[in-house]
Amino acid sequence: MAEAKEILDKVKLLKSNSDSMTLKKTKGTIVGAFIGMGGGLLIGYSRKYSLLSSAFIGALLGGVISQLLLPKLDD
Repeated sequence: MAEAKEILDKVKLLKSNSDSMTLKKTKGTIVGAFIGMGGGLLIGYSRKYSLLSSAFIGALLGGVISQLLLPKLDD
């Protein structure tokens, strides 16, 4: 009976660690998207492009780049 409780505790710990790692990566991607949006707005404003499309493209690129550059959290 004690073994089953230990296994259940280990599974709960692994799940909580997995959730926190996923949350950190998602949060980093969202921050990257906002930074990209800001960069896109600056470029769009300085070059007289459409601000909406520049912000959208910047956010898309920022999110993708941060997703690729964030370290793998599969330790």
